[in-house]
Amino acid sequence: MFHPASHINLKFATFKIHHIHLMINIKDTLRISILLLLVTLSFSCKTRKDLLYLKDIKDMELLTTPGPSPEYRIKADDNLYVNVQTINPAINQLFNPMQSTAGSGGMQQAFTTPANQFINGYVVDPSGAITLPVIGNVPIAGKTAIEAQGIIQERATAYLKDASVQVKVLSFKVTLLGELRSPGVYYNYSSNMTVLEALGMAGGVTENAQLSQLLVVRRTPTGSKSFRLDLSEKKLLASEAYYLQPNDVIYVNADKLKNIRLTTPTYSFVLSAVTTLMVLLQYFRY
Repeated sequence: MFHPASHINLKFATFKIHHIHLMINIKDTLRISILLLLVTLSFSCKTRKDLLYLKDIKDMELLTTPGPSPEYRIKADDNLYVNVQTINPAINQLFNPMQSTAGSGGMQQAFTTPANQFINGYVVDPSGAITLPVIGNVPIAGKTAIEAQGIIQERATAYLKDASVQVKVLSFKVTLLGELRSPGVYYNYSSNMTVLEALGMAGGVTENAQLSQLLVVRRTPTGSKSFRLDLSEKKLLASEAYYLQPNDVIYVNADKLKNIRLTTPTYSFVLSAVTTLMVLLQYFRY
């Protein structure tokens, strides 16, 4: 004999079982989705520790660094700053056109900037010489800046009274590329430059930089030579390439996970949408 109460109880039991299955499926779906989201976010996170320079140096640790690279030898097409000073203001103006001679109290005032020095520098011709006012043609290719200064000083003394000479290489440029805040070509007007100083000129590395794979490419008489440097370790200071040379190229590699980081917001949005859709399908299925 059919009992309505039994039919109701059966339907209720069936609904309860389906409801339990639905809740289990929804929970499983949420667990998987949360797990995938956490994995995606783990790839997108880069801690400040990953961007620390020389992080293995201890406080008060005494470090030894190699001496600067052998002094640069002047070659054709180099741009030189040659400053010749005498007791004669008119002669000084010939050699240093960017300096005024009408200073307060009769003193000279210099309005020379690095850019002006470069523009008004003396370019070494293909024969390896520069041509100076009064002094004339002076061969200096193959010499260091100090040696060239001595040669010009000797020549100037023969023509000018109480002459004082200063020579600097203006064409000390380095090219910085890759994951830097301000990549570009930078000029150095001092005798030496380190890798860290060059990176500082470029504003430092970006958050996507891979500090362990910095590349320095250096031109030599026999071809290009490359160096791999790790900015995060103190052994950087002992590298042959720590002190840069004119025309060095520095490339900061991007982290291998850069693309994942850049697309993480998109992945997160898609994953959230898929999770919502799966939950709704599971719900209406029952």
